[in-house]
Amino acid sequence: MLRSMTTYARIEYAEDEWSSVLELKSVNGKFCDIHLRLPRWMNPIEDRIKKLVHDRMIRGRVDLSIQHEGSDAESTVFTPDLDLGRSYLNTVRSLAEGLGLEYTMDLPTLLCSLKDVITVQEKGPDTEKAWERIKVQLEELLDKAVAMSITEGTTLEKDLKSRLSQVEQWIEDISKRTREYLSTAQEDLKDRIKSILKDVPVDEGRLIQELAILADKLDITEEIVRSRSHIEQFRRFFAKEGAIGRKMDFLLQELFREVNTMASKSSDSTISYSVVEIKGELEKMREQVQNVV
Repeated sequence: MLRSMTTYARIEYAEDEWSSVLELKSVNGKFCDIHLRLPRWMNPIEDRIKKLVHDRMIRGRVDLSIQHEGSDAESTVFTPDLDLGRSYLNTVRSLAEGLGLEYTMDLPTLLCSLKDVITVQEKGPDTEKAWERIKVQLEELLDKAVAMSITEGTTLEKDLKSRLSQVEQWIEDISKRTREYLSTAQEDLKDRIKSILKDVPVDEGRLIQELAILADKLDITEEIVRSRSHIEQFRRFFAKEGAIGRKMDFLLQELFREVNTMASKSSDSTISYSVVEIKGELEKMREQVQNVV
């Protein structure tokens, strides 16, 4: 079962005084690259969120956004230290009098610039209690994202199976044509040599030996056998789960290499045509598997 890396999911959740919006987007990527946009109070549970996303999404560039509102939503609390502020002001006043300066100041600016006079504290929900709610919501979001990726993957699988069958048919056409081509090529070359050397004695045994060597160089049976093996291995991936996209891409590269070798060995126009068609299909298949998890 194939899964696409391209997926999207969004849920809105409201219960009592708790409300949240979770949104996930995923696109192609070599690894599982997770980017989070969270309220600051969720920082202590960020690793848990990432692990949950990683375990379900497996691979791709994933952007997850969580917004939270409620009576316990994140807030900023400013706490003044009156004793420290009073000490700072008395010190400033004494400095002004001692230096014979006029005691004037921009009070808000001064107080905000003095260290520890005002303590800023970010407050939010109890992260451990909130995690239980967030986990349930996140699992629901991931269920929706995975469901969409499976739907997209089904479409990819159908297309890849169709193209793979076409490639397989062309490989069999090449195999059939190769047997005909080698037999004909040997006889044609034998006749041409005899025609050229018609007035020269020819060692029939040596001629047959040289023709056999030539036939071996033109023979693409090994490439055909390996191509069949790659096709069969590729077909098995349709029944597997997990991260298989990169493995599929590797097999397609190997298949492309075998087909290139066939092209370099054969000068038959029918085989050359089939090779061109196969390479075109393999390129399209490689484009598709770039989106497979």
